[in-house]
Amino acid sequence: MPRFAIQALKIRELEEAWPIVRSSGSHANVDWWIANGDEIISDGGGVLVARAPDGRIHGVATFKVPLNETKERVVTVPMLITFELSRNAPARSALLHALKRIATKQDCTHIILPTAAKCDPLAEHLRAPAHYAS
Repeated sequence: MPRFAIQALKIRELEEAWPIVRSSGSHANVDWWIANGDEIISDGGGVLVARAPDGRIHGVATFKVPLNETKERVVTVPMLITFELSRNAPARSALLHALKRIATKQDCTHIILPTAAKCDPLAEHLRAPAHYAS
């Protein structure tokens, strides 16, 4: 199974992730992607990518850390897109582990994933600690 390095992109690097974002088919164009990523990073969130050893990007996750209605800190994941050739989904797994580390480091009580990821069995490990919501 390939090992993926997780990297937080800077605003000037956002275009590198466009091929994966475009592959989802649900996003307008590269200008939208750059503006969206810029806004997320400028607001204190981030854009993570899963890079294979050859340097290619196989996954993208965007995240924000706003306070929710009850003033708890949460990690909100508006986008989680991967290109996987294995049922084990190593790129997605690497991104989910990175998001869990961010949640722990930021003292967050929840991780809110996109709807499709909530049904993903690989997301189950995010529910393991008692302080993470289901």
